[in-house]
Amino acid sequence: MTVHDRRAFIIGGTGQIGRATAARLVAAGYAVTLGHRRPLPAGDLPDGVASLQVDRNDTEALLGALDGHDLVVDTVAFTPYHGTQLARLAGRVGSLVVISTGAVYQAPGLPVPIPETWPTVEREAHDYPSGKAALERCLLATPGLPVSILRTGVLHGPHGRSLDHWSFIKRALDRRPYVVLAQDGLSRFPLSAVANVAEIVHLCALKPAARVLNVADDPLTVAEVAARVFAVMGHEAEIVTFTGPSRPDGLGFHPWNVPEPIVFSTDRARAELGYRPALSYDDALRQTIEWAVPAVERARARGGGWQDVFPDLVARHGPDVWFPYAAEDAYVAGA
Repeated sequence: MTVHDRRAFIIGGTGQIGRATAARLVAAGYAVTLGHRRPLPAGDLPDGVASLQVDRNDTEALLGALDGHDLVVDTVAFTPYHGTQLARLAGRVGSLVVISTGAVYQAPGLPVPIPETWPTVEREAHDYPSGKAALERCLLATPGLPVSILRTGVLHGPHGRSLDHWSFIKRALDRRPYVVLAQDGLSRFPLSAVANVAEIVHLCALKPAARVLNVADDPLTVAEVAARVFAVMGHEAEIVTFTGPSRPDGLGFHPWNVPEPIVFSTDRARAELGYRPALSYDDALRQTIEWAVPAVERARARGGGWQDVFPDLVARHGPDVWFPYAAEDAYVAGA
C-alpha cells in the first residue's frame, strides 16, 4: 500500500489541531475525513477533505465510521470513557494518535526539562488533568493498540478559541511603547504550534507504536516571547519587568505567569521519529497573526471584539486583567 492509498479519520477534525493535521496529511497524500458533532457552515470545510457528522457518545456509530482506517487521530478525547471507546479499535485500524496535555504531569517539583517518564497525576477527581491521565493509562494498557499519545503545551495557531500571544499582538496593534511583565519576565510555560503538532502526528503514522511524546516549541521566557511577537510584527517596544507576581489591577499580568518554570523535553520525538519542526517559531507566529488579526477585525465589524474570538482566554484568566494600559503608564512614569 502506498501512502496515496491511505485513509485517515480525525475526530474533532474542525478544531485547530484537526485542521492543521488534515492539511498535513492531505499534503502527504492521505484521503482525510473530518468527524464533527455539529453541522458545518457552508464553505467551512478545509480543501481536499471529506466530512462526517458523528455523535461521539454513540460508540457503535463512531467505531463503525473508524473501522478500516489506516490512521485515526482523536483531538477531543478527555476521559477514561473515551479511552474505553478507542481501546476497541485494536486490530480494527492501522494506528491511533491521541492528543493529551502536559497538564497530566505531577507537580510541584517538576524537573527542567520534563521527560515523558515523569509521573502523571493519579487522583479520584473529574478535572481536566485527571481525566487525561486516566485516558492515557487506559490506552497504554490495551494490548495490540499502536497508540501515540501526544502531550502538548498551550496551543497556538489558526482557528483556536484561545491565544496567549494575543497579550502581545494587541499591544503591537495598539502601538504601545512598552509592556510591563511580572516575575522579572522570566516565566517559562510550554507552547505548541499546531503545525508542529500536525507534523508529529504524520511522523507517528509512518512509524506506528505505543508511545508517549511531548510536543512543544523552544522553551522561551515570557520576555523572549514578547520580543519575538513584536519583532515579527515590526513593532518596537520596551520590555519592562518587576519582581514578584502581577498586581490586582492587572499590572504585570501575562498568561505564562507560573510559580516554577515548566519546560518539556522533546528529545524522544527527535530521537524516535527524526522530528524537526515543520515551522520555525517566527513562521508559526506569522501564520497565527495572519489569521488572528482579521478574525478579530471581523468580530469588531459585527459589534463584538477579541473576547468573542478567544473566549477561552477570558474563561481561564477572567475579564479584568488584560491590557491595563493606564496602570502601565503610571508605573513606567514613576520608575
